[in-house]
Amino acid sequence: MPSNSVKWIVSIVSGLLIGKVSYGVLLPLLMAASPEANAGDSDTMMIVGTGIWLLITIVAAVLLARIPNLKRMIGWGCVVLGVALMVTIPATLLTMDLGTHGNVTSNAQAANDAKTALFFWMLIFGLPYLGGGAALTILGTVLIRKNPASSVPDAPRP
Repeated sequence: MPSNSVKWIVSIVSGLLIGKVSYGVLLPLLMAASPEANAGDSDTMMIVGTGIWLLITIVAAVLLARIPNLKRMIGWGCVVLGVALMVTIPATLLTMDLGTHGNVTSNAQAANDAKTALFFWMLIFGLPYLGGGAALTILGTVLIRKNPASSVPDAPRP
């Protein structure tokens, strides 16, 4: 069983990483939730997004700190971080104007340029996020499976 300081440091660092990656999911969702262009200014969305990011960071750090096994705690942190990385790509696609990537443009060359831009965007941004997210999820699952939760029940308290 690790010391409390090591456990809290690992859980806080994991919580910060999970919060930072979840901000990449939350901000596009907040932007997609406002139907009109003038529904909210960007400063308000940034403040709300930062508040939610801090809340997720605190919740993740506290929940991870409750896990007594250090390798299991790191495994759960990797699983949550990996899933958050993989969810970032679909959330980011919400903010794109996908109509420009279809055949709705008047010029065939413009449609090809838009499709090529989307293809390279997926190569440059999509593959690293999906690959890193899948690797972290698999690594976390292996760490959780190799380090089972302790089966010793808690001693009765007087």
